[in-house]
Amino acid sequence: MHVSALVARGFRNLEGRIPLCAPLAVVIGENNAGKSNVIDALRLLLEPEAGPRARRWITEQDFRHDGAGLRTTDEFELEAELRGLTEEDQVRMVTCLAPSLGADAARLRLRARLRPTGRVDVEWFGGDSQHPEVERWAREAATYTYLHPLRDAAADLRPGRENRLVSLIQTLAPEGHDDRAEVERIATEANAALDQVETIVAAKDGVQRRLTEMTGAGAFTQRTDLVFADPRFERIVATLRAMAGTLEPLELAENGLGYNNLLYIAVLLAALADPGDAALRLLLVEEPEAHLHPQLQDLLMRYLEAEGRDQTQVVVTSHSPNFASAARVERVTVMVPQAPGETVVARAPRDFGLTDKQLGHLRRFLDVTKAALLFARGVVLVEGIAEQLLLPVIARRVGRPLPRHGAAVINIGGVAFDPFIELFAHDRLPYRCVVLSDGDPPGKPIADELEGAEPGVSPLAASLRAREGGNLLVRLAEKTLEWDLARAGNWALLLDALRPIKPRVAAALEHDLAESSAEERSDRILEKVRDVKGRFAQELADLLDDEQREFTVPGYIREAIDWVTWNDQERDGPPS
Repeated sequence: MHVSALVARGFRNLEGRIPLCAPLAVVIGENNAGKSNVIDALRLLLEPEAGPRARRWITEQDFRHDGAGLRTTDEFELEAELRGLTEEDQVRMVTCLAPSLGADAARLRLRARLRPTGRVDVEWFGGDSQHPEVERWAREAATYTYLHPLRDAAADLRPGRENRLVSLIQTLAPEGHDDRAEVERIATEANAALDQVETIVAAKDGVQRRLTEMTGAGAFTQRTDLVFADPRFERIVATLRAMAGTLEPLELAENGLGYNNLLYIAVLLAALADPGDAALRLLLVEEPEAHLHPQLQDLLMRYLEAEGRDQTQVVVTSHSPNFASAARVERVTVMVPQAPGETVVARAPRDFGLTDKQLGHLRRFLDVTKAALLFARGVVLVEGIAEQLLLPVIARRVGRPLPRHGAAVINIGGVAFDPFIELFAHDRLPYRCVVLSDGDPPGKPIADELEGAEPGVSPLAASLRAREGGNLLVRLAEKTLEWDLARAGNWALLLDALRPIKPRVAAALEHDLAESSAEERSDRILEKVRDVKGRFAQELADLLDDEQREFTVPGYIREAIDWVTWNDQERDGPPS
């Protein structure tokens, strides 16, 4: 059994269905996209593993507010869609079965109403019924353990009542287990051995004598002792200390924050190894990447993916491209914020109808840089390093810097745009995407492969243009980037960028082509930079940083930048 989706109505900024993958769900998005709201909703719906004291209670802030902070509803509903129920699960959750979702599915629903007095009334519903009849045994079928963000691992693993090690050891040694008596025997013997040490005995006597002198020997007298541990199992395990280190185990205060976080997560996962009475146990983890360098983020993600199993589901939130890129793309749920004060949209690429081959392509290409497209508000897909280096600089020159508009340039390393394009549509990732590609790559004859193909455009470029529509824009260079930059009137600027790389070539071009046409100059400059495109782009970017240098932006690039940075608050619409 697993939670396949969360459905929300009127809860904070969540509205509608939020798909969750199993056995690992990675919920990603920018800050304030609603990731923590998903976790809190699950905490309201499900039972805490740690018992009632760990329960999350409903507050007035949980009811939807507008952009100005004014509450817009006095009621919200939350629903967990549960799928993959075994026959045993179905018997237990008979009051929650949902035939409308399938033979192995159930719904667990919560409705909260806020009274004028501030009190919150809560009703629980099961299945497709509108009658509040849910057995407690069914509600306790799914439990959770919550790992909050900005955690203090050293504090949570410190000896005391809140020591997370207690639940782990109690799971391994439940009531009646022989090891409980063995632990108590060891502690009793240790206390007896301490009583034979002269220093300990002297210390105890000194403390007792002075306390008696302070309080007198009457009604206020107290007995004191110095012991290794209270010889009761629960008290003994609460005094255990977690330690970790590279060469030798150290006190956690002496260890790095990142490794302490990993130790903390390891303790929680170890405690989940035995499912107990629950049919499903969720581990809810917010921002596990905290204090971890990229390689450790990658290793942790891959471990969590392997850790998910039949009775354990891991739900992780993150805004780290490193962490997201380590996950399989079919594990990801993307939270996309709309206009301020509006609800968010949640999309899962697993539901986009991608083929196994396309999913495999995306898994291989969504490395750290490309995973940024899952966090952006607009995406420019380009063929190579030159476009990736120059587009942000050009956007800044035209007064539309990409970071300010939440846009990212993604270099896909070739012309295999299709798997990336498949991510963008009105019912998929709902933000603007523009593809920049070559119209007619020089040196490559245009094959007569497509009947009715657009004259002067390669079949590949024509097929890209045919995909255009909705929130996808395709813009083609007349030939290729460097050629079009020269053709736009930037001849002197391009020569200056070439000089540090090929000084004699640059001088020869300046002399030989002084009276040549723009097309001939474009052909020649492209020919000379073909083998140094990356370095040439770096030199050109340096020159473009000088706002005094004249620069003409090719039309197709300007249209792409305007499209991907346009927003609803602008008076003029985006380019069509």
